[in-house]
Amino acid sequence: MVLESLQKIKNAETEAVKRIENAKGEEISIIETAKTEAEKLLAGKMRNAQNQAEKMREDASEVARKECQNIANEWEKGTEAIRKEAQKNLEKAKEFILRSLLG
Repeated sequence: MVLESLQKIKNAETEAVKRIENAKGEEISIIETAKTEAEKLLAGKMRNAQNQAEKMREDASEVARKECQNIANEWEKGTEAIRKEAQKNLEKAKEFILRSLLG
């Protein structure tokens, strides 16, 4: 009876050691799986952030292009107005010179 009890204790100890070793293996596997999932998640978030940054850059570029076009259009209108005014003054200047020369 004592021998049986000792044998049961020995078997229980062996079983406990096996369970501890299995738990360590599972722990390593769980940690590796968690690392892999975290890396995938991080990579996805990085891609999303890069895509958002690229979209923001494109949007800013488009806004800047439109603003430059608006400025160019305004400048062109102003230049055209100045050219028309100068053309009127050119005619007046020609008349003035002709009158001055002819007396």
